Amino acid sequence: MATSDVEQSGLRWRIWPWRKRKSAEVLLPALAEYRSLDRHPLRNFLGASALMLFLLLYGFFFSAFVPSYFAFFMMPLIALGLLVIWALPNVDWAPTRSLEIFFYALFVGLIVWPNYLALSLPGLPWITLIRLTSFPLNLILLACLSMSAEFRAVLMRSLRSIPAIPILLAIFVLIQFLSIGISKTPSDSIQKFIVAQTTWTALFFVSAYVFRRPNQFKRWAMIMWAMAIFVSFIAIVEARVGHVLWLGHIPAILKINDDAVQAILAGNMRAYTDIYRSQATFSTSLGLAEYLALTLPFILHFVTRQFSSRIRIAALMSLPVVLYACVLTNSKLGTIGSLVGILLYIFGASFRNWRRNKHSLISASFLLSYPLLLGLVGAAMLFSHRVSVLILGNDGSHAASTQARIEQYTIGWHKFLQWPFGYGIGMAATTLGFGEDRGGLTIDTYYLSVLLEYGIAGFIVYYGMFAIAIFEAGRRSLFGTLETEDRTFMLPIAVSLVVFIIIKSVFSQQDNHPVVFMMLGGLMALAASHRRAPNRARVAAKPATGLQRLSQTKTFAIAGR
Repeated sequence: MATSDVEQSGLRWRIWPWRKRKSAEVLLPALAEYRSLDRHPLRNFLGASALMLFLLLYGFFFSAFVPSYFAFFMMPLIALGLLVIWALPNVDWAPTRSLEIFFYALFVGLIVWPNYLALSLPGLPWITLIRLTSFPLNLILLACLSMSAEFRAVLMRSLRSIPAIPILLAIFVLIQFLSIGISKTPSDSIQKFIVAQTTWTALFFVSAYVFRRPNQFKRWAMIMWAMAIFVSFIAIVEARVGHVLWLGHIPAILKINDDAVQAILAGNMRAYTDIYRSQATFSTSLGLAEYLALTLPFILHFVTRQFSSRIRIAALMSLPVVLYACVLTNSKLGTIGSLVGILLYIFGASFRNWRRNKHSLISASFLLSYPLLLGLVGAAMLFSHRVSVLILGNDGSHAASTQARIEQYTIGWHKFLQWPFGYGIGMAATTLGFGEDRGGLTIDTYYLSVLLEYGIAGFIVYYGMFAIAIFEAGRRSLFGTLETEDRTFMLPIAVSLVVFIIIKSVFSQQDNHPVVFMMLGGLMALAASHRRAPNRARVAAKPATGLQRLSQTKTFAIAGR
């Protein structure tokens, strides 16, 4: 059979049918010569043998050292997954809808489902609802960043609105990563680092993108409000029965044989009293009180006239329920946080309304009577023992916790002076060593936790990030001119972040940190929209040139025909 040559589009195909080849030989001048793997059988054999040996050793050590060193053995899989995501092609589509679904699923699962009810399989960490939603969320986020240039552009526009916040967050993540090297137990620090990036940092970036869409932040705030009502009703019923509602009704598949979980299910009471402290779906009553205090500024915002009458009435009716549930936690941080949130929001809303409408008697009366309101609160605390105990506590039941915090600050300050560069992420309680002789380590203030884990640099970067966020949110909400319904949420964001900073002085647990980082991301998205509005107004205000007037005249003439 003769050789057949086919020329098409400048490419020459040479087909040799009498040779036993698996595919046609294609000669392209722009490509390098193809080299089959069949030409190097020895090299292929050695490579396959090395791979099989690595997999054998990896499986042996994985079964021998997991779960103690689970984080180390996940590194190759994580690196391989990141390599696959990085190699994804650039397309005009990104799975943003799935990103949004998992974002809200994580938000709801964080609050309405107890994190200590999870699958516990031998050799694996707890399979919680947060992990089932956070890891897919992170993979989808990385895929969107790798695949879509439009996604990256929209996200960058949000991050440029207040550039100091993402810069400080990146520095803080770097400090967290470097602190692993000085940790006494690197495996525990690696796990804490992964949790922080998947439930704090990732949520910040997802929020900065998701909340760019109109009414998205309003939806998020309404979900937060609805979940506050949900956990408040659970707390009210729990206070009546005197224990966690699902105690004795947990399926065997969700039971975890752990002392910490059993202590959570047993509940707790205030020292030297028989008052039960409601905790609802949270691991402690303090976590529930913190969440309710963070939600109150948003509930107050829904009472204002920016919203429909049905929303205002529902928000007004839910306020006593949420406040009563906060009282049932019997925690000073919840009471003080709620009081600060209410006072700050009333002042901010009154000042903003007065500044935009100085002829409004209602706004002026609220603003001018604000010092009187503060005086009434101080007088109530001074002359009413019940109000004073509710806000500040008493010498009997609250003196022990106050003394414990004083001792912790004393010990922690000496530890900090010995090594001001931090002891590693997740090592604050171990470094402090407080409560070791009482059966369990504890640390009661997040200020001290950040100082001991990340050193003075981490402390300045972390709280500096929140200080800038509070300043920018307050400045834009109080002195901004052009606003939409979404941008009005900057005021409750600022108030809620202030409440968060105050509560962290007496509470070190991180149950509500994902919610706070959602607020930070939402602030970036709202600030980006706030930044573009004046530019559009200035462009529209420019006088039209002669050519533009002629074009407009012709357009109107054509439309009239």
